[in-house]
Amino acid sequence: MMRTAAVLLFLGLYVPAASLVGLPLAHVLGSPAVLYKLGRLGIGIALILSGTRVVVEGRENLGDARNTVVMPNHVSNLDAPVLFQSLGLDFKAVAKKEIFNIPFLGHVLRVAGFIPVDRADRTQARGALDRAAQSLRDGNCFLIFPEGTRTRTGELGPFKRGAFVAAIEAGSRIVPAVLTGVGELMPRGRLRIRPGTVRLRLLEPVAAGRYSYDERERLASEVRSRIAAALAEKA
Repeated sequence: MMRTAAVLLFLGLYVPAASLVGLPLAHVLGSPAVLYKLGRLGIGIALILSGTRVVVEGRENLGDARNTVVMPNHVSNLDAPVLFQSLGLDFKAVAKKEIFNIPFLGHVLRVAGFIPVDRADRTQARGALDRAAQSLRDGNCFLIFPEGTRTRTGELGPFKRGAFVAAIEAGSRIVPAVLTGVGELMPRGRLRIRPGTVRLRLLEPVAAGRYSYDERERLASEVRSRIAAALAEKA
């Protein structure tokens, strides 16, 4: 518990301080780049404090990250921090609206171009996906967990179709990603972080622009099959 306490204490102090420094700078510079740099620095320190080591495979599959959607499996609250730090990308995300209510962090996410979504409101959710598609067309990179939420068992869950619709509309590249080991370090429902190694494997990209709206389920099935096969190799 000492490592977990150290991480929570550090983030509790760092997030407000970094926000107070980064937000004015982002406004003056007209770019959220400084927010990403401060965020990556903070997460890097937090991962060191937690004893989390990340090994990345297949980085060459990422290529030019413009108009790209990174789609990993989702099993732990550590997933997003690990991806943010290890990929070194200033990616955006569609995130549940509750996260934007967190003091300091919520404001930072909005300025950085993250998009809130209300999963209970279909009209708002569709609007969020339209905004994501436009942001992708503008050349941004997105991180989207196609399962929508963490699985309770650690097994790969069903994929939601919304992210694939946005990728098709934007003509994006989808890079499937596989995280292993992260569930053991911070299982769902537990706050404690155990030290250990996480492996991130980036798979060959899929050209979403080659699929039509009516083929969205086939695209989702293709991406899910690749992730499932890579997970089976690790079993």
